[in-house]
Amino acid sequence: MAEFQRAARRSALTSDYALAPAMGVNRSTISRVLTGELRPGAAFIAGALAAFAPIEVRFEDLFEVESNWPTS
Repeated sequence: MAEFQRAARRSALTSDYALAPAMGVNRSTISRVLTGELRPGAAFIAGALAAFAPIEVRFEDLFEVESNWPTS
């Protein structure tokens, strides 16, 4: 989530208090995602992309897709 935090700084959304309304999520959700307690869901991802749109951040810049498919 280092890229996410860099994007937040570049957007001048440097606190969870500023970031939460810009993303349309609860402040606690941001904290829980950044600490790894919660995986980012659709609302979090969409909110981040909307909040960081002015600095042209893409999904690939912020998130990594993990596969849960078995490798048999």
